[in-house]
Amino acid sequence: MSVLTYELPFGKGRKLMNRGGIANAVLGGWNLAYTQTFQSGPPFTVSFAGSPNRYLPGNSRPNLVPGVDPVTPGWTIGPNLFPTQAQISYLNPAAFAYPASYTPGNMGRNVVEAPGLTWPQFSLSKEWVVYERAKFILRWDMNNPFKSPNYGGPDSTYNLSNLSSFGRIGTATRGGFSDVGTAQPNHLLVFRLEW
Repeated sequence: MSVLTYELPFGKGRKLMNRGGIANAVLGGWNLAYTQTFQSGPPFTVSFAGSPNRYLPGNSRPNLVPGVDPVTPGWTIGPNLFPTQAQISYLNPAAFAYPASYTPGNMGRNVVEAPGLTWPQFSLSKEWVVYERAKFILRWDMNNPFKSPNYGGPDSTYNLSNLSSFGRIGTATRGGFSDVGTAQPNHLLVFRLEW
């Protein structure tokens, strides 16, 4: 799993206005910061069910068809999130096949990655000096302000007799309130006195 974080520091010395008086107290001295995280998805294992063949006990992994990408090229979830069957399948069913009887599948463990993550964050802040070392600080932190969904892993059980859910995300999204990647925007407004 790789993570790329890029920061654009607009604050610390970058002033929108610095004239003193009421104009500066209201409009000047704001600091803006932006962080963008790109992360590849976690790896997962594809299994199978519903095969007419017989197998020895153990892991049920399908064969990977040579030359066919297991992930749908240029994948997007499509125009319909619901019903799940209307989504574009993340996994390409043509890339998988049942192994012959009493043979293990040739697909390894954790060879496919789930959809990646895009996570923007903004922070806007300002300080007002009250007396010597005392100051008021106003800060507004925004996580995922554009409400971009970060999808969880797809259904990874290959079943040739029922492909309606295979490779589809369903309603899975990554993370909760405090996790990187939650699909909902989170805003935190803080006003505090420091001395």
